[in-house]
Amino acid sequence: MEGLVLGRRYAKALFELTKDDPNRTALGTMLTELGAALDQKGPFSDLAFNPRYPVGAKQAVLSQLAQQAGAGPVAVKFLGLLLKKNRLHALSAVAAAYQTLLDEAAGRQRVTVTTAKPLDGQEQDALKRRLESTTGRTVVLDLAVNPDVIGGLIVRSGSLYYDGSVKGQLDRLHQRLSSSA
Repeated sequence: MEGLVLGRRYAKALFELTKDDPNRTALGTMLTELGAALDQKGPFSDLAFNPRYPVGAKQAVLSQLAQQAGAGPVAVKFLGLLLKKNRLHALSAVAAAYQTLLDEAAGRQRVTVTTAKPLDGQEQDALKRRLESTTGRTVVLDLAVNPDVIGGLIVRSGSLYYDGSVKGQLDRLHQRLSSSA
């Protein structure tokens, strides 16, 4: 929970700083990619979190990555601030919150849809159109596959959660039967 609150706080501040920055989208992409890289064990996360590496070396690598991503000077300073405040561990939360702010500003809504089997292009288009007509916003689908769903789908977007899966229906039936016995 602390990571989410911290992530939102930093993301909101960064979002305000980049209000007129043409690199705003590139910055969001870079944050997401760096956050994912830091969450995995590997040479990059070792460099970022291992105290035996000097802060200057860490700053140089982060600066170079931000510049290569075309994220601009604000990104370099922001990553330096996270490094200085020992907050790099929260970068994934910052990236997710920043992306949410970008989506809201652009009138987009991210929707995660979980199905038992991958959806083909026609099914994805139909689902996207249906969600857009329901929400009144441009929908960005994040598709996930989980065979445990059995059939149907699960839709998540912000606080919205709709479980139209066969597994969900079976679980609800089981609960009703258990409570009535």
